Amino acid sequence: MNKLIPCLWVAMTCTLFACSDDKPAPSQTSQTEEKAPQTTEPVAAPDVAADSDQNFEESQAVVLLSSLPTLDSTDSIAIVELDPESDNFGNIIYEYPLPNYDAPLHHMYYSPNGRLYATGLGAQCSLAEIGLVRNAKAEPEITGVECLDTQGQQVGEDIMWHSVNGKNYMFVTFMGGTGVDQTDAGSIGVFDPQSNDVVKIIEARKSQLEEGEPYIMYPHGISAYGDRMVVTSTVHPDMTSGVGNAVTIIDLNTFEPIENIITEDAKPVGFPSSPVEVLFVRPSIVAGAEPAVLVNTMFGFETWKIPYNEVDKSFGEPEKIYDGATEGTGVPLEFYGNETEMFISHAVPGVVKRYDLQKLPDLVSSGDDIKTEAGAHHMIFYKSASGRELIAVQNNLLNLGNAEDNDPTDVDFIAKVNTHSVTVHDLKTGERLGTVNFKDKYQKGIDNIESLFGSGFVHHH
Repeated sequence: MNKLIPCLWVAMTCTLFACSDDKPAPSQTSQTEEKAPQTTEPVAAPDVAADSDQNFEESQAVVLLSSLPTLDSTDSIAIVELDPESDNFGNIIYEYPLPNYDAPLHHMYYSPNGRLYATGLGAQCSLAEIGLVRNAKAEPEITGVECLDTQGQQVGEDIMWHSVNGKNYMFVTFMGGTGVDQTDAGSIGVFDPQSNDVVKIIEARKSQLEEGEPYIMYPHGISAYGDRMVVTSTVHPDMTSGVGNAVTIIDLNTFEPIENIITEDAKPVGFPSSPVEVLFVRPSIVAGAEPAVLVNTMFGFETWKIPYNEVDKSFGEPEKIYDGATEGTGVPLEFYGNETEMFISHAVPGVVKRYDLQKLPDLVSSGDDIKTEAGAHHMIFYKSASGRELIAVQNNLLNLGNAEDNDPTDVDFIAKVNTHSVTVHDLKTGERLGTVNFKDKYQKGIDNIESLFGSGFVHHH
């Protein structure tokens, strides 16, 4: 398994495209050199009426930025202007430096009452609460980052808030479980959403179970409906010890796993499918929808549907409903949605596919692909100053290094799906209106993007 990722990249590119190594070397920018933003020409903004009620803060995003090992920069949380009609497009409005943790913070979430959290990919700060407030001038500022006590759980990924039998909880997936030294690592932390205290650690290590018993391993994606929660089994945090191919069903009455469901078919790159993100389609997302679980498999290039019977709380036979190997896409990652559409990001070649929300759990196209850049991942939705509906897509998988920069942390597969950019598009047409390359402009990689003071999407988990 220690050759897994480099072999995976070769297999992936040969599967989808042609086996070629003609990738141009990334541009290098001195820390002191002034470099213009990597943008397309901003779209001219129509005149906005003086009495417009447009919220100009709406187009500002909170981003997690990581230092890159061969560049002289530091990890930080920044607020960036992302309205392509603005003279400030791509500029950092506010920046808060972060300590030098053993791995970057990775994914931000707003709780239902507006508190901002981030998961982290290391052991030093696997879960944190970020103090994002307004100062006396009503300007946004960060008052601090508090690393939370996870009781030993490591490598945080996704967060979900959900009510179980009338009690609210914050659930967090930890791919490293109670120790990344465990080859079958993984746990789900159950937290009190007010105090941030750990209520329970849900753990079921495969090596400690009888054959056939349900396990939790490398959990990443998480979603829930009623008293059933589903988490994915993705890949060991060291990216060498193992890859998963299943989702785990957890009974929220007991906080115990009750079933594993395999979501794997042809293995287009010869490795387990690595289910990554998951969405439990439910009436709160689509009124009257037939409940079902949608699963993206990172190394399988597929999206699966698992039917759910509300009457007896049983899950049906999984069905592959999208095959990226035949459609020319790989590494599907996130599910996001607004009031009318659901969007799935595909890191290879860098596209966001869009589907009719009302047709879920089936995937019925609602328009042409939004063509981004390699590493299409997280996204937000907002409006420009003139009221134009926009989508911004973060094009970056993980901020590991690149051998072309003589970076010792290089993992070829990761480096080739790291464009370090945010592309901004017209939501209706998909037209690209602007691009900000954070590596070229700020000598940093971008880990995550979220709207300022509130979720930039309606549906996620």
